[in-house]
Amino acid sequence: MSRGRTVTVAAGVLAAAASSLWSVSPSVAAPERARVFVVQGLPGRLVDVGVDGRPVATGLAGASLSRAVELEPGAHTVTFSSGGSEVLRRSVDLRAGSSSDLVLHLPVDPSGSPVLTVYDNTTKAVPRGKASVTVAHTAAVPPADVRVNGKVLFANIANGEALNLVVPADTYTVDIVPSGADSPTVLGPLDLTVKEGSLNRVFAVGDPQSSTMRAVVQVLPAGSTGSGAPDLVDTGTGGQAAARTSPLLEPLLHPGAPAAPVTTPAP
Repeated sequence: MSRGRTVTVAAGVLAAAASSLWSVSPSVAAPERARVFVVQGLPGRLVDVGVDGRPVATGLAGASLSRAVELEPGAHTVTFSSGGSEVLRRSVDLRAGSSSDLVLHLPVDPSGSPVLTVYDNTTKAVPRGKASVTVAHTAAVPPADVRVNGKVLFANIANGEALNLVVPADTYTVDIVPSGADSPTVLGPLDLTVKEGSLNRVFAVGDPQSSTMRAVVQVLPAGSTGSGAPDLVDTGTGGQAAARTSPLLEPLLHPGAPAAPVTTPAP
């Protein structure tokens, strides 16, 4: 009798548990939202930005950066307008948890129609004591070289392209010159201070012919990991970084080596 009662009770507990499982709807975690920033690279204009018909930024001046805009992952229609007229409409596809910069800028010919270039903000942790620096060419300028402390580290970068380096946290002098030439200086020299564990994005925007060249600087946290040996990462959408074994990189990869300071304006 005692054994029979034990079996009956156990069966009742199992039935109740099964009923409970079937009666509760399983919860599904919502996908992580995507984050975008708008870089307004059209000089002399105030630009309004809309996403899927909803305004997300108004009156962005040339060479300015918007606040972060969080969106559901997937396809979105982004519109840019100025003075009540639509400047550009573009569809972008965003991944869950991604961070992107939407850069509205001039083509090489400043009289041409504005274009939109989308850059992915890869905030991967960098070695301790280092910072990630990305330079993007989004100005009305033919292919150009970016010099750091007077040395060419980003060579022959075309409009819409970008390259990245991991460097010791420090202050560097940055300027842009025509590809393969020492002058005239298209932009700079600028002082760029990079902090440990950060992603520093520098967007060259504007038109040198109208004296509207500017640098938009964006700093995002990336985090540091380990002690790590000095490293050089030449990724991006085009152009050429200076040779990885070149002695020109020594002042960047070895903080103890002599190197001129560097600067960068606030966005």
